[in-house]
Amino acid sequence: MRNLSRTRPGRLILTACATFALTGASLSVAALSGATTAAAAPLHPAATKSAVVVKERVRPHFGKILVTVRGAALYYLPRGSCNSMCLAIWPRLVMPRGKTVPKGASCLGTAPFGHHRLQVTYRKHRLYTFTGDSGTSVTGNGVAGFKVAKVVRCR
Repeated sequence: MRNLSRTRPGRLILTACATFALTGASLSVAALSGATTAAAAPLHPAATKSAVVVKERVRPHFGKILVTVRGAALYYLPRGSCNSMCLAIWPRLVMPRGKTVPKGASCLGTAPFGHHRLQVTYRKHRLYTFTGDSGTSVTGNGVAGFKVAKVVRCR
């Protein structure tokens, strides 16, 4: 689609040319004006599948621990599993719908549960919050076998 016009004898000006390409979920637009070309890079599907779900924060008596993006302390259960009664007190840290790659610290991963849901893991242990905590408190360490998720070096 070109629109060429003559402004002076022997001189052509490219007034507008736009190419639209829709591939998957990304939109790429290239616009030509004169002799220059500007193109927007397509979005990478892997980049849109990640989400920051944890942060590292220092808490008194524990040092650097993992917390949710809102600052609630995170815990893990070294042995066993958390059943429905347990989950009433220890809610899972889950990935937002449509996201598959957790970010915010090293050693993070996911484990499936339910129907198409992912729970965030740290060093292959599932992460939970504690309903007994409020604000930035860390009161669940040692309760029912749960441990606070301290930041350690990945192996």
